[in-house]
Amino acid sequence: MGAYKYIQELWRKKQSDVMCFLLRFRCWQYHQLSALHRAPHKVCCLGYKAKQGYVIYRISVHSGG
Repeated sequence: MGAYKYIQELWRKKQSDVMCFLLRFRCWQYHQLSALHRAPHKVCCLGYKAKQGYVIYRISVHSGG
């Protein structure tokens, strides 16, 4: 089974132990970042060309009123 098929199967079974662990780990990992974090590698993963001007930022937003 290829990597994409494996990831797709994980997303289908959201209640699995592996998925719960991954989501909890990513939540902790994002919490450790600063409020404004530049993610340059994420641009390449999403298929954008390696040019200047394509930038993705991860920004924390507080919920509530």
